[in-house]
Amino acid sequence: MTTRDILEMPSERNNTFQAAADFGIDVSQLEYLLTLTPLERLIQHDRALELVLAVREAGIRYYGFDPRLPEASERL
Repeated sequence: MTTRDILEMPSERNNTFQAAADFGIDVSQLEYLLTLTPLERLIQHDRALELVLAVREAGIRYYGFDPRLPEASERL
C-alpha cells in the first residue's frame, strides 16, 4: 500500500495521514509496514525485541548492574 493508495481511501484516517505528512512526519516507515503481513510484522517485532534484550544484557555485563533496578540509582 502506497501513500497514493492511502490518500485515495475516503476516511478520517486519510485526513490524519495527510495531515501528518503535511506536518513533516516521515510516513515512509508506515507505508513500508502496511506492505507487510501481520506475521511478517510479528517476526520483525521479535527480531527487534531480541536486539533490545541483547543490548540490555551486554550493558549489564559491561557495567555490572541493571540500571532499571532501584538499587542501581545508588551506584550512579
